[in-house]
Amino acid sequence: MVDRKIDGIEEDALEIISDEVAPEKKKLLGPEIHEIARDEKFYSNIINYLTGLNVDEKESKELWERILIHKYLISERLGRNIGIRVAALDFFLNIEKRLERVTFRDIEEMKKVYTEAEYDSLTRTFRKDVLFRKAAKLLEAAKKKKNDLSLIFADLDDFKRYNDSLGHLAGDAVLYEVAKILREFSENVFRFGGDEFILLEEVPREKALEITMAIRKKMEEKNFSKKNFDRGIGISFGVASYPEDGKTLDELLKFADGNLYEWKKKKNLF
Repeated sequence: MVDRKIDGIEEDALEIISDEVAPEKKKLLGPEIHEIARDEKFYSNIINYLTGLNVDEKESKELWERILIHKYLISERLGRNIGIRVAALDFFLNIEKRLERVTFRDIEEMKKVYTEAEYDSLTRTFRKDVLFRKAAKLLEAAKKKKNDLSLIFADLDDFKRYNDSLGHLAGDAVLYEVAKILREFSENVFRFGGDEFILLEEVPREKALEITMAIRKKMEEKNFSKKNFDRGIGISFGVASYPEDGKTLDELLKFADGNLYEWKKKKNLF
């Protein structure tokens, strides 16, 4: 199993729901599931996964609670713990009577849906909204374990002019290639804006600066210039480290943004 959290639901929960783990790991999925129900469409996705029905989140949560009760009652009557699939099938066939038959979606398809929801479709980096959730966890861990945590704010130089000059397809190709380079240096890369990226690394400032130098060297080797575009594509960075530059994501972003501005200002002097 891939060691990565899926947006709004953990793979362990998917496996339990899909009856793909050993019997001793089965759960009734009562209070435990609320701990992993972070996504605002969590319950509607579960119902859709089990039945193919499209139901709004509020009703889906109510249906989920009723399915759990139904599962418990059937298990008590049969004297054994039945699977959630069987309980849902019986519930929608005989209690709710919304379907003539239930079609279960493949677990790999469900994983694909959540993966696509978590990543930016062009750059395959994390979406901006995922940054806030992941940053909160990393900051909490850094606080508890007294670990280092650095935020790297990356912004492309002359990207707008490049995009306007050569067209959006050329610009998209550059964004994809730049993101590919960034992903070589960090597992936590987020597309923050059009040509802005955020990297989060559990390293001190000195190491974060080394990472920026290595990325810049890789960018120079790639040479994103064209014969009809006189200045190629460069990259600038702003670095902020916890806790000296800030103790919250907002504080780190503000410091890194100021650091980035100063960097660009110095570059423009030459």
